[in-house]
Amino acid sequence: MRPPVQIQVRGHQLARLHAMYEETTCPRTRLRVQMILLSHDGYCVEEIAKITRKSDDSVRYWLHRFQQVGCSGLIEAPHSGRPPQITPSIEAFLHDCIPQSPRAFQMNRPGWTTTLLAKLVKRRWQVQVSDECIRQHLKRVHAVCRRPTWTVKYLAQQQPGYAQKKGQFHAC
Repeated sequence: MRPPVQIQVRGHQLARLHAMYEETTCPRTRLRVQMILLSHDGYCVEEIAKITRKSDDSVRYWLHRFQQVGCSGLIEAPHSGRPPQITPSIEAFLHDCIPQSPRAFQMNRPGWTTTLLAKLVKRRWQVQVSDECIRQHLKRVHAVCRRPTWTVKYLAQQQPGYAQKKGQFHAC
């Protein structure tokens, strides 16, 4: 049987752990901090594993890591992977395009679609991206592509005299 691991944290480090637990947005980091705090509160490895739904080995790993490195050893490290195809400059460009008409970019469409924006990115930046990629990045900048809703006001702006012909508006 393995020897028990018990963590005792004092002062500044304990305050930092509580702050990390409250402020982190990463669920993995929060779970690791919780493991340390539970150990500090007197829970054994098996109990912590049961509470956090992790293996005993995983709990031991993070307890030992904290003993060796401290609070910074619990923070989620950046993951390797393919760099994003849409750079911040392309994302800003997309954000600026949405309020304008596609016709301002020599595209003969009344409204934006993710497919149309993907074509524009390919034409302007020589970057091939999918419709879904565009949708995700638009979500990040709090924009969406929706089907346009045609209203009498829109038609009145496009065709002078339309509203008067239809009797919808009265001239003041």
